[in-house]
Amino acid sequence: MKKGIWLWAAAVALAVLLVSSSAQGSSSSAQRRFQRTFVCVNLHNGLIKVISRRQHNRCAVGWKRYRVSDLFGTGRRGAKGFPGPQGPQGPAGPQGAQGAQGSAGPQGAQGAQGAQGAQGAAGETGAAGEAGPPGATGPMGPAGPIGPQGPQGLKGDTGAPGADGAAGAQGAQGPQGPQGLKGDTGAPGADGAAGAQGAQGPQGLKGDTGATGSAGPAGQAGSQGAAGPQGPAGPQGPAGPTGPAGLDGTAIVQVSAAGAPGQKTTSVACPAGKFALSGGFSAQGSVTESYRWFEGDALGHTAAQAGRGWTVTQSSGNSGSLLVYAYCA
Repeated sequence: MKKGIWLWAAAVALAVLLVSSSAQGSSSSAQRRFQRTFVCVNLHNGLIKVISRRQHNRCAVGWKRYRVSDLFGTGRRGAKGFPGPQGPQGPAGPQGAQGAQGSAGPQGAQGAQGAQGAQGAAGETGAAGEAGPPGATGPMGPAGPIGPQGPQGLKGDTGAPGADGAAGAQGAQGPQGPQGLKGDTGAPGADGAAGAQGAQGPQGLKGDTGATGSAGPAGQAGSQGAAGPQGPAGPQGPAGPTGPAGLDGTAIVQVSAAGAPGQKTTSVACPAGKFALSGGFSAQGSVTESYRWFEGDALGHTAAQAGRGWTVTQSSGNSGSLLVYAYCA
């Protein structure tokens, strides 16, 4: 009885599968291929699953293999049925976990400089700063050249000679003595007293101008003088021009490309005229490289293509499990 139940369930499931396949097929060749398809039926609960040639058309333990044509024959395709009413919308699935933060993209190229802003109003004059300490005295300048010699004064008159001193009194002469022996030469007598100073004569006439003397040598440089006092602070200058405008965030667009089955490297290009500011990816397994296009990279991009797309390569992961993003402006 139990075996009959699961065989009945298997027949119903295969009938649904066959009808669904017939509704989707568009030719008799597709139906013949389906008739050659193998299925596995669970011996315990009647569950049916289709197996492929990649599984070598084998069923696991507890399952029995059937050919679709063995169960239902090779009957002709029936008329297409009417589509059933749409079922109610299922409840929304739970919020997925937030993905990990992607690595920061390379620095984008600097945008073109914006037009120069209008000249700002001049700022108010700042308060005068406190007087600085007195500066050190500056060095003494070199001595100037000696000026020309003045004219020679007039020759003065010769002064009158002074009066002679008074002569001393003559002593009395002694008596003549006998002729003595010639005596030794006596010591020199003392000088007479000097006469009194005569009165000064009148001022002589101005002498003739003498010849100009040669310039004297230059004097040595004086020592460094102390610095002068700190001058007051100047008035505040006018405000500078307004800088260029930054990149408009609303101008950034996101593009993406999914990897093809069996392909480990996937690239995405920016729209015409735009450059990639940064990029990212969603991948299973390990990613070996993620880069912005540049001239002469592994994919052979030219100078005209440099910076206009993003490439990601994974070393492992399921086929078609790589999705590459680029943010362009």
